[in-house]
Amino acid sequence: MRRTTTSAVRIPVAVAALTLAATACGSEGTRALAPADHAQAVDVELKAPSATPVPPAQPVPPAEKLAAPRRTVAPQVAPLNGSTVGVGQPLALVFKAQKVDASLRAGIEGALKVTTSTPLTGAWHWAESQGDTLLHFRPEHYWPAHTKITLDARLSHVKLTDGTAVDRDRKLSFTTGDSMVNKVDLAAHTMTVVRNGDVARVIPVSGGEERFKTREGVKTVLAKDGRVIMDSRTIGIPRDSPDGYYDPYDWSMRETISGEYLHAAPDNAASFGKENVSHGCIGMSDANAKWLYGLSRVGDVIEVTGTTGKPMDHFGNGYGDWNLTWADWLAGSELGERPTR
Repeated sequence: MRRTTTSAVRIPVAVAALTLAATACGSEGTRALAPADHAQAVDVELKAPSATPVPPAQPVPPAEKLAAPRRTVAPQVAPLNGSTVGVGQPLALVFKAQKVDASLRAGIEGALKVTTSTPLTGAWHWAESQGDTLLHFRPEHYWPAHTKITLDARLSHVKLTDGTAVDRDRKLSFTTGDSMVNKVDLAAHTMTVVRNGDVARVIPVSGGEERFKTREGVKTVLAKDGRVIMDSRTIGIPRDSPDGYYDPYDWSMRETISGEYLHAAPDNAASFGKENVSHGCIGMSDANAKWLYGLSRVGDVIEVTGTTGKPMDHFGNGYGDWNLTWADWLAGSELGERPTR
C-alpha cells in the first residue's frame, strides 16, 4: 500500500446507537487482537466540571402520554448498561427514522433523570441526522474519571408525534474509567498522550495528506477493532491503480463512522513526525500503536488540530458533541442545565 494510512469497515462494529459504514481508506474486515482489547486505560482529569454557579433549574413540564398508541418505538441507548467508557462518551438516545415533535421535547427531557456519583451539571441536546432524532446528554467539559452515571428514562407511552410513543421505561448505568486524552497536532506530526494530567508519551504520527485531510476537532474512540483490512475500493480507488491498496493494519481504533482510525502503519514509517501521507487516518509505529491500544477504551478522547481540514461533524459521524461550545449546546436543549445530584 503506497503511503496510506486510513480506513473504513465493511462489517458492522458493535457500537450502540451508531451504524458504522464503509468509507475513507476502507476496511473489508476486522479481527480483535488479544489481550490488549480488554486492557485498562489510565486516568486523565484534563477538564473538570464547570464550577460556575448554576441558575435555578426550569420547572419540569409533564410528558404527554398516549394510552393506546398506534405505534411504539424503542430508542437505541448508548453506552451499554454496565459498561466502562472513556470520559468523552456522551449519553445518547437515538430515535431511528423517527421525528419527535418540537412541542413535546421539553416534556421528554423532563422524563429523563440523570444522576452521577460526582455531582455536576449537564444538559440534553436535540439534533437530527439522516432521518434520525438524537438526544444526547453531556456536562460542559469531559466527564470526571471514575464516575458512575445513571439514566432513569421514564418514557413508557410518552408521545413522540401523533399516534407514536415510546415503548417502555428504561434504566441504565455506566461508569467512566481512567481519563485519557490524545492530543494530535498534525502540523507538528505528533500525538501527545495525556494520562492522569501528565504527558505519558509523545508519539510521532502521520495524518491525512492534502487530498484526504484528517477532520479537525474533538472525536472519541468508537470501537477497538484490532486488525482491519484496508481496501482502497471503498473510497473509489481501484486496487490495481498506483494509489491502490488492500492490506491489513493492526491495533486499529475507529474514531469516525466515515472511516478515520488510529492504527499502526509500518509502511509509512519514514513519514512519522515529518509529513502527512495517509488517506485521513492517524498512523504510527507498531510499538506505539500496540502501547496505545492497550491503554485505550471506547469513549476516550482524540483532539485533532493543525490539519486545515474540514471540521469534525457534530452529529452523524461518531461523537462530535464536544465541538459545540456550551452556549451552543444549551441552545439545543429545551430545559437547559440540569444538576445531576
